Amino acid sequence: MAEQKPKANTERKRGQRLERGHALHPRRDRILVALSIDPNPWIREEVDARGWRPVNLVFSSPPEGAVLRGALVNLRPDHEVVLDLRQKGCSVVRLADLPCPHGAGVADVLTDLRADGRAAAEHFFGRAFRDVAYFGRDPWGDLKLLFEGFREHAEALGMTCHLYRSKQRLRGESGPARTERRRQEFIAWLRQLPKPVGVLFPGEVIAAIASDWASRAGFSVPEDVAILTRGKAGASSICETTMPTISSIEVDERSQLRAACDLLERLMAGEPVPEEPILIPSKGVTERESTNLLATGDAAVAAAMRYMWDHLDADLSVDDAARVVGISSRQLARRFQRALNRTFSEELLRKRLAEMKRLLRSTDYAIADLAPIVGFRTDAYLYRTFRAAFSMTPSQYRRSRR
Repeated sequence: MAEQKPKANTERKRGQRLERGHALHPRRDRILVALSIDPNPWIREEVDARGWRPVNLVFSSPPEGAVLRGALVNLRPDHEVVLDLRQKGCSVVRLADLPCPHGAGVADVLTDLRADGRAAAEHFFGRAFRDVAYFGRDPWGDLKLLFEGFREHAEALGMTCHLYRSKQRLRGESGPARTERRRQEFIAWLRQLPKPVGVLFPGEVIAAIASDWASRAGFSVPEDVAILTRGKAGASSICETTMPTISSIEVDERSQLRAACDLLERLMAGEPVPEEPILIPSKGVTERESTNLLATGDAAVAAAMRYMWDHLDADLSVDDAARVVGISSRQLARRFQRALNRTFSEELLRKRLAEMKRLLRSTDYAIADLAPIVGFRTDAYLYRTFRAAFSMTPSQYRRSRR
């Protein structure tokens, strides 16, 4: 009679066979989700949290007989891959900048380009710029909404907005020739702009190139030309390794991905495709050297603003700033209005509210603890002032940015 193998060994080998089988074939109880989106460091975390099995459409195909129930893509709704997925009954969510045509059967989770443009205008306004500009493309491409939000808010704040549109490659033009042409055209445009000027760029690569062009042409960054760009996760190394470093509007890719996964989950459960896109606002502006200045030629006003910004938690008045600067309160108030087109008190409240918004976005501290940090002595005054300025409470603002 043959000797029986120990039961423990048999069970161990069976487990090893099962593990090898799972490596080759997805488990039946896991939902297969197709991916055709830009590399994102949080994809694995978000997909695993929902028990999904991702299939990267760029590098692989679904296993034979497997059924894809959902897809995250950055493709146009009429792309052959998207059409094929929908024909198979797959729910599709796009992560993009621009919406797809209504009725395309594809849901959109978009970056809020207009809000990014408004944030850029607000950033330059807070640094006393009277002239701002946008570096666009001809044809526009995907980011015209960024310019429109920037221009509309800049003009509403009393700033003049200039526009430059870089032409794409001309017929028969080589790569080096195109780069040189764009450099010369950009520098010629910069020369005719009022100084100082704050320029918004649609992406970190062209912002870094243009910063170098401007410096080599004799312009000082940020004293003559302040540079702000729109950046994504993983691109901060570009903004942080240029000379000078470049300020950026930080696109919230993680929140966009999470919102897309939440929406896809609902669609796969049977919910209809929403008629309106979900818009994800940015995380705000990360200021670096390229916009780190106050664009006013009045040294007393600039010194007063610096003092104000450094002492937001104090009970400040124009008298306090005037003593530090060394001129009379009446003279400082008059020069403040002339240089910035707003009073000392108006600038103080604007800066306190802007700093409060930044803290609400970037920290988890209780609102009651944040209020005195930026000079709001009572919660009631903070809530009343915040609601009057932004049509929402601090709590609602924090939730909307999460």
